[in-house]
Amino acid sequence: MAYDFYWISGSPNAWRAMLALEYKGVEYVSHRLDPGRKEHKTPEFLALNPRGTVPVLNADGVVIAESLAIMAFLESAHPTPALFGETPVETGLIWQRIFEVVNYVRDPIETGVVRAISYGEAIKDPEAARVAAVVATTSLAWLEDILKRHPYLAGESVSAADIAAMPILQMLGRFGAKPEAVELGLGFDNLGQTQPAISAWLDRLKTIPGYDAAYPPHWRG
Repeated sequence: MAYDFYWISGSPNAWRAMLALEYKGVEYVSHRLDPGRKEHKTPEFLALNPRGTVPVLNADGVVIAESLAIMAFLESAHPTPALFGETPVETGLIWQRIFEVVNYVRDPIETGVVRAISYGEAIKDPEAARVAAVVATTSLAWLEDILKRHPYLAGESVSAADIAAMPILQMLGRFGAKPEAVELGLGFDNLGQTQPAISAWLDRLKTIPGYDAAYPPHWRG
């Protein structure tokens, strides 16, 4: 089966889907889209995904346009190495962790902190940014507690839960270290001090197969 994968560098959703492809060693044709040129809004791309969002996986004409759906598809089509567990108990816990991240961690970080910094809203409204940072920090406490007790989010080995969560935390570390975030005292410029278990987990994930290949290329310089 031939795969075409459409993505934008730095998109957390595209990052997790690409990392799943790389981790499983699945061959694919890469189509990096340039958001500055609105390549994700062209008629050709909108024919694949009318929402104009990434990632998109085209598998011999079967188009899948959500990152978690792509990961689940890959698990079924390429079951080894497993990312969604090998027993019902493992699978249930992995999906639980994924939905906990999506429902309770993602928005406080991506919307409350990352977007506020990247769009300049944090500088315009520092008090709102600090309130959002407190909410995000509270969401991190849950992750920190799990990772104090286990090396990975769903236990002793890497799973889809880690791959789903990792880009969100990497975005927080990147944007939380920007000068405006540091100046506002948002508290995300040194995760190694404030969330040591999360920081150690991120370091472990840097060693998994496919991490370097999936890392956002525009972050490298």
